[in-house]
Amino acid sequence: FFFARGHDTGKRSSDRQRHDMPSTSAPPTLLQALTAICTRALEASFPGISCAIHVAPSTKGAHYQNNTAMPLFKALKDAGRSAEAASPKAVAEKLAAQMTACDTDGLLARCEVAGPGFINIFVAPAYLESTVNSILRHGPMPPPCAPKRVVVDFSSPNVAKEMHVGHLRSTIIGDTISRLLEFCGHRVDRVNHVGDWGTQFGMLIGHLKNVFPDYATKPPPIGDLQQFYKDAKKVFDDDEAFKKVAHAEVVRLQAGDADSRFAWRQICEVSRREFEKVYSRLQVELEEVGESFYNEYIPPVIRHLTEIGVAHDSDGAMVIFPPGTKHEQPLIVRKSDGGFGYDSTDMAAVWYRLLELQADWLVYVTDAGQSQHFELIFAAARQAGWVGDKRLDHCPFGLVCGDDGKKFKTRSGEVTRLVDLLDEAVTRMEATLRERWDADVAAGKLEPYTDEELLETARVMGYGAVKYADLKGGRVNDYIFSYERMLDDKGNTAVYLLYAGARLSSIQRKAAATSGASAAELVASGAGVALSMPTELELALALARFGETVEFTTQTLLPNKLCEYVHDVCVKFTAFYLECKVIEEDAVNQSRLLLVRAAQLVIKKANELLGIGYVDKV
Repeated sequence: FFFARGHDTGKRSSDRQRHDMPSTSAPPTLLQALTAICTRALEASFPGISCAIHVAPSTKGAHYQNNTAMPLFKALKDAGRSAEAASPKAVAEKLAAQMTACDTDGLLARCEVAGPGFINIFVAPAYLESTVNSILRHGPMPPPCAPKRVVVDFSSPNVAKEMHVGHLRSTIIGDTISRLLEFCGHRVDRVNHVGDWGTQFGMLIGHLKNVFPDYATKPPPIGDLQQFYKDAKKVFDDDEAFKKVAHAEVVRLQAGDADSRFAWRQICEVSRREFEKVYSRLQVELEEVGESFYNEYIPPVIRHLTEIGVAHDSDGAMVIFPPGTKHEQPLIVRKSDGGFGYDSTDMAAVWYRLLELQADWLVYVTDAGQSQHFELIFAAARQAGWVGDKRLDHCPFGLVCGDDGKKFKTRSGEVTRLVDLLDEAVTRMEATLRERWDADVAAGKLEPYTDEELLETARVMGYGAVKYADLKGGRVNDYIFSYERMLDDKGNTAVYLLYAGARLSSIQRKAAATSGASAAELVASGAGVALSMPTELELALALARFGETVEFTTQTLLPNKLCEYVHDVCVKFTAFYLECKVIEEDAVNQSRLLLVRAAQLVIKKANELLGIGYVDKV
């Protein structure tokens, strides 16, 4: 019912996808291939019976387990066909026999019925060898999926305020979700919905004009945004004359006054530079589309909602009571004084993203305190008929807490600046590495290093440690921010993963020096793996599960599942490394070297998706 002004937030994201997007002809994941076999077995065993297939990784000795027999037995009974199988175990036995018959690709080593009707599945070593060889030649592949346009709304700090630890989780979680979606072939709009509009800007513009009267010709040298905001707020609270000036500035800004708009842009630009300091450290890309972008859309969107009977008058305000929600408070899309707030902006934004951008999937990454707000926004959008079969997700996350379990703050009680928080991790990591490297140099275990080499390694490990600590525990949970825990080189930490990755690189360097041929050269020559030892097979199975892990993580929007996976791969690599010699008496076992290479490729890709980087030497 009206036209957009040509905004397209996909530019920078599509640049990333052109470089990183895998082939769209990705093969099925191992779990998908097993599920397909189980589906064919059900159809062959019990034609005409419909039942969901339940296949999952096993934790009880087998590789996977088909848990379909018991619900299938009930479906047979309900259909009056109980004579075809006397018990769930009998159902499982028929299914297991057909699974072997339906396996035309040699995926199964064997199927065994256990307990009251579980089918234990063991994957054939030859299939695992083929999968590892595919990783060596093509890299870790994403799951096959239909590409969609996805808007991921994350980070979203407020202009004229410092980013602090409260923004950490949204930025890290949103970036990882975006990386996963991009890897799977989706077109992702990484939207930074910054708070760049509102009545507070009258106060800020007025203060800017007082403190920096030549702002129009010289960029204002605002060194501390947080202090600038506090100073403006103090004057606003203490000076009635300034309060009137601030209100007048709001009116001029909203009316489009050129001087006020210029001052507003100056404040936004100072904030933008400060935000970029955080994003560059975290290696996060975003496209800024602030609240102000939607100003021109709010009135026609509200008019449309009123015309279709979704928004109603309530004591002069326009409100929406979406059906099917349990909350008593409505959305207020226009205040009784005619003003607009967050509800107005977010309704205009969801309209724009669904109907103008034609996005198929919207993902909002904010703290759990906004869950009710987004439940109402999504319900109102559905009531208005904007959603259809498109997907809307709010990804809530918990608090960042100190050692006392309370909201993280400095000893002085101030909220910690995010830049300082990140740099402290690097400083601590640098000190740890310097002590260790100096000892290794003195012992002749390490060549002399440069300060730049040390600092770059500390940056990857320090920033990666902060990110991984945030991601690994599950986004819905609060987590304790502890440098000691996140920088530990043992346990489920980024430092442990990065050390494991460095060891993989070290093995390959030593092997190349010993044999004269690198792992990459062996792959190019057509060499492949031959697996026989139990730890070789366990590691290969873990590598084969990469695609299904990416699929599950992307569909559930739970990055901790990928963290659990890559940690498990590192643990299985360590077990393999301790049992199976890659280099022995100046001879290189080529198959094991190639398995090391495949593990490196998978860990490196998983780290990239998590945004934690990779180091070849520690």
